[in-house]
Amino acid sequence: MSAVIGMYRFLIHDMKMGFVPKNPPWVDKEIGLRYRDDKGFSQVHIVASTDIAIHVPKRDDPWDATIDDGGKLRPLLSEEQRALVAALKKLGNRDHELMHYLALFTGAREQTVLTLRWGHFQTPPSSITQWPLKLLCGPGTGIDTKNDVPNVYLVIPEFLYEWLHQYACSERLRSRRDKSKLGQHPMNYLFLSNQGGPYYESKDDRNAMRGADEVLRRSSPTGQNLRSFIKDRVIPEVRKTIPGFKYRFHDLRATFGVNWVVHSVGKEGAKQKYMWAREQLRRLMWHKHPTTTDRYLEYHEHMHQLEKAKADWDRVLQALVQSAT
Repeated sequence: MSAVIGMYRFLIHDMKMGFVPKNPPWVDKEIGLRYRDDKGFSQVHIVASTDIAIHVPKRDDPWDATIDDGGKLRPLLSEEQRALVAALKKLGNRDHELMHYLALFTGAREQTVLTLRWGHFQTPPSSITQWPLKLLCGPGTGIDTKNDVPNVYLVIPEFLYEWLHQYACSERLRSRRDKSKLGQHPMNYLFLSNQGGPYYESKDDRNAMRGADEVLRRSSPTGQNLRSFIKDRVIPEVRKTIPGFKYRFHDLRATFGVNWVVHSVGKEGAKQKYMWAREQLRRLMWHKHPTTTDRYLEYHEHMHQLEKAKADWDRVLQALVQSAT
């Protein structure tokens, strides 16, 4: 369609053609396309568009295995989760392994996981009196949240905190902090590269650099190394046991939500637990609107009933075919 519109624009604006439509062929409008510039800041590019488009009818897929939570997220199946954990252990990269565990056990988004500070895990587990640990995130904490949502807590179980404490206090991470600008300061990042650079630079740090009139790097890190590791190392390893497997780090958030629903409500989706589960999951996943949380509970119930109905009908149809032979 854009080629057709381009042709008519050429005919209309080329005075030698003398082509003048009797009626306006379309309504011109402007739309904004969001992108990230070479300094890592969000910008909007205005482009010309029209009201003409080829509308493709959307068809509902009853087996659509995604949840709309800031994008289409696909919860990993149980066997996929087992294969993913096995692949991470085999690859032996403790940094990326712990990043995955944080998302799987807390539902944290990528920018939250990668902007955690090592000082939050400096205290020995034996000195913490209440579990699970509730870690404050959002503007002013140095830990990013989606849309800068303030005053939200990341709920970290004791066993996961212990792993993170051992990791944060290890000699390997201490040497990485020595290479970074913040050194051993508690507000240095938990996850640092071999060169001491962050995997994801928080908004607070980017704003501080801009306010100090420092020269910015060409592009601030926003998790590119993690995504490359998933694409180049993790997915090929999992495909050795599950051909065609693929996932995005953000899918682990949906996996956490569905896992929580399955083990708190039960396979039959007990109605008396629905409202309790709804409110608890909303808090755990920092959902602003309860309708987003509803999608997790509805997904669980929908997939359970759909699979049950198909299995029951398959048995009936199989018996019918066998009796006719």
